Amino acid sequence: MKHKERYTIKNNKDIILGRTNNIQEALKIQEEHKHEGAYIDDRKSRNKHKKNFFDKI
Repeated sequence: MKHKERYTIKNNKDIILGRTNNIQEALKIQEEHKHEGAYIDDRKSRNKHKKNFFDKI
């Protein structure tokens, strides 16, 4: 079954934490799971919201 939500929130092990069409809700979930390395996977713009640990150095 294919999911149509735009934003998929995943942790650093690519486990899906949630799916939504609302960016505010996606940011909230990402903030709640930031200790797991959560990032937002955007269907329309790949890797736009993904931040890696090494990107911050």
